[in-house]
Amino acid sequence: MLSALEPGCSNPTRLATEANLAYDRLSRLLEELERRGLVRRDAGEVCMTREGARFLSEYRRWRSFLDAFGL
Repeated sequence: MLSALEPGCSNPTRLATEANLAYDRLSRLLEELERRGLVRRDAGEVCMTREGARFLSEYRRWRSFLDAFGL
């Protein structure tokens, strides 16, 4: 979900399409991401926060590490 917001903001409809999610499911996920400070909603768009970008970077780093060991 966060990677779909790189490098900036997107509207919820586009996010739902890219993530192949029903809009109501997307709304619940966005609420949780917003509650955790990873995204913010601004004028009808969803934007990744700095914290969200840091989280995504760390996730990718760990994913790469695990993939290197076949995990």
